[in-house]
Amino acid sequence: MVAEQSFSGRVVAVTGGSRGIGARIAESFEEAGARVVILDRVAPQRSSASARHVETDVSDRASVVAAFASIDEAEGQLDVLVNNAGIQRAGLIGRISYEDWQAVIGTHLTGMFLCCSEAVPRMIGRGGGAIVGISSAAGFVGLPGRGPYCAAKAGIIGLTRALALEVAPSGIRVNAVAPGYTRTELLDQALKDGSQQESWMLERVPLNRLAEPQEIAAVVRFLASDAASFITGQTILADGGWTVQGVSAAPDWLRAT
Repeated sequence: MVAEQSFSGRVVAVTGGSRGIGARIAESFEEAGARVVILDRVAPQRSSASARHVETDVSDRASVVAAFASIDEAEGQLDVLVNNAGIQRAGLIGRISYEDWQAVIGTHLTGMFLCCSEAVPRMIGRGGGAIVGISSAAGFVGLPGRGPYCAAKAGIIGLTRALALEVAPSGIRVNAVAPGYTRTELLDQALKDGSQQESWMLERVPLNRLAEPQEIAAVVRFLASDAASFITGQTILADGGWTVQGVSAAPDWLRAT
């Protein structure tokens, strides 16, 4: 499995790779021998000889085009794209502003579209590649006050399926990971604004804990690796059992323990 997940000689672009899950994803690929390009509006908090930062706004087409041109010039190839960039805005439909809606959709979903639009022709030229999007359990369930986020994450699932079919003949695989509650800056923001409470989360997660970023990164790296060479068009839920749970708090007699 170690050999199958070696990324030596490969170039991996990670959007939103400066913080949270994205930073751990970038580190994971570096540990596997990849050269990593972090596409993010802010610089990473750490420096690395095997990672390069390109200031990028994934919701802006010109910024994305320039970022991928930079990869052509500096790395000369692209083998893996991880669409991780995301933001959060809380508010009820009818109250949340159009600007906030547009910002969330633009970063998550339009950002994936713009980056894939640049990555796909380059991967076709190399004879293949892998694309992994970061969706969410929120793409499968509803979260009050998170309409734009739920819509964007569900859209990533749909785009993953459609794109997987389009590029399969060219040897490009497209998959997604849908994390559940994970300890990140976005989660901290939700806790601070009161739209989430940790006690609610633990009630809904059968494993009775939150995910750590490295657990999500491991699934991403697997899907991008040769070990997943016959997997495409899929969204893998890494949510501790949240979305398969029919009741939020089962009585004791329905628990294995």
